[in-house]
Amino acid sequence: MDALIGLEQFQELMAGTGIEEWQLNVANGAVRSYCGWHVAPVVEETVIVDGHGGTILDLPTLRLVSIEEVQVQGAVVEDVEWSADGTLRGQWPDRWRSIEVRMRHGFDAPADLLGVVLDAAARAVNSELGGQAETIGPFSFSASEGSTALFAHEVAVLNRYKLPRLP
Repeated sequence: MDALIGLEQFQELMAGTGIEEWQLNVANGAVRSYCGWHVAPVVEETVIVDGHGGTILDLPTLRLVSIEEVQVQGAVVEDVEWSADGTLRGQWPDRWRSIEVRMRHGFDAPADLLGVVLDAAARAVNSELGGQAETIGPFSFSASEGSTALFAHEVAVLNRYKLPRLP
């Protein structure tokens, strides 16, 4: 199995080559992973979701811009009622992976969210890779907490964009 990071890439990053782009990508990935969806920008995406036999279907988004197409078990469904919060109203089957939705969704560029990404990436770039805690006399210096550490106020911002656990 291939390594997640190869030796050559590791050596380049440890030497500082490309570290800014790397840490920015890591911060973007950490934010998107925490939120459970891409969040921004607005993109067109096709998702396949489970039907639960009800009349409300939750899509994996918090900002639905438009519905391009809905298929239920391969058949196109016309005039689906939808809300900007990512819910669709209709009669949905009780069958896993039976609903395919092509949609445009996401936020344009929420400044608070972008600030979290920028701050996390900047902290990671400015922290020493592989550092260790050190005490010199009465002074203590802590080591890096890893490539992407989020503070409580940043997590509070991300919670506004985090998907609830869907059934």
